[in-house]
Amino acid sequence: MTLTSPSARPQAGPPGPRVDGVDHLAFVTWQPRATWEFYTQVLGMPLVHAITATGWVTEDYPDFVHFFFDMGKGNRIAFFYYFGLPEEEPPSDLMHRSRHVAFHVDTEEELLAWRERLKAHGVRVTPPLPHELIESIYFDDPNGIQLEITRPLREMSGSDARDAELTLRALADVAGSPRPSAQALWQRKAELVQKAELVRKAELVRKAALIRNDTEVAGS
Repeated sequence: MTLTSPSARPQAGPPGPRVDGVDHLAFVTWQPRATWEFYTQVLGMPLVHAITATGWVTEDYPDFVHFFFDMGKGNRIAFFYYFGLPEEEPPSDLMHRSRHVAFHVDTEEELLAWRERLKAHGVRVTPPLPHELIESIYFDDPNGIQLEITRPLREMSGSDARDAELTLRALADVAGSPRPSAQALWQRKAELVQKAELVRKAELVRKAALIRNDTEVAGS
């Protein structure tokens, strides 16, 4: 029997909710600048979103940046950078939470239907947890791999990509410092925002001057 024979093909499961592909894959990185440059410049995947979080699960849970690259067709690959996390001995629970596969559904009804189905099969599953762009439920497979089913709360926009660009620029600057922290990232990001605003205002002044000169020439 070959894998392409009709009897070898996966059979349709029982009626019920279905996932619609993979929303994102998530991993941990200790090299945010190299990761950012590789995925955007080498693989050509746009940076589309970044989350900076403190006190996410418990008080002793490390602060982190979670950033996403667009793989196309609504699929994303994401990375966590944890402030102060030693690369040699990462906590196992932290790695378990970070390395997961997220499946996509479109609506709240589908998300809740999946939660009820999992509970009916005796699977421990979290309540729906909203975080910025998405709402998700989490559970483990038999191998201990964390799985997520997620629905969008809103569309990603150009402003998300611009914010992610600023976040990653700030993260790349502070990650190599002696004491990187989420607070240092926010301070650096504020500096970059202020610098960008000064550049924007200077450009507006330049354009206004050009328009004024053109008007004076036309009226002379």
